[in-house]
Amino acid sequence: MGRRNLLMRWLVVVAAIVIGVPVLLAIVGMMLPRDHLARMSITLRTDPARVWALVSDVGATARWRPEITAVEPRPAVEGHERFVEVDRHGRTPFEVVAREPPVRQVVRIVDDGLPFGGTWTYDLAPSGAGTSLTISEAGFIRNPIFRVMSRIAFPPTATMDAYLRALAAELGETAEP
Repeated sequence: MGRRNLLMRWLVVVAAIVIGVPVLLAIVGMMLPRDHLARMSITLRTDPARVWALVSDVGATARWRPEITAVEPRPAVEGHERFVEVDRHGRTPFEVVAREPPVRQVVRIVDDGLPFGGTWTYDLAPSGAGTSLTISEAGFIRNPIFRVMSRIAFPPTATMDAYLRALAAELGETAEP
């Protein structure tokens, strides 16, 4: 009987952990805001026209962004360019919502089935002989458990940081966000 009781206690403890941890994460996640705003900038020595050429050519970003393995063009919808970025996490469909050459581009995720979404605004401005580029993310995370995980392991600026560093490297610069 002693071994059986000990085994039952361990099973109860394991079950409590397996069920309790996700429930606790979901409760904490429901208290976190669904939406977030993040912004990151970089100042480059390169002229705005060249920076704009790279930022606005979304189809070519797989060539200079190491985390992107492919960019697949999709048919435009109501005049808005669409594309799918492919990376190690999967496929994310985007739409260019607005493009104001050579100063602003707004891109958004167009898949309501994903656990996250939002828009990314790329603002370019002359800065001395170079360019200041600011990326603003107005994002959201639907799943409360993912909200907790994003706070712990995936800061909202991580993708912007990688993008800006890759852009600087493509331009032969060592500028940092």
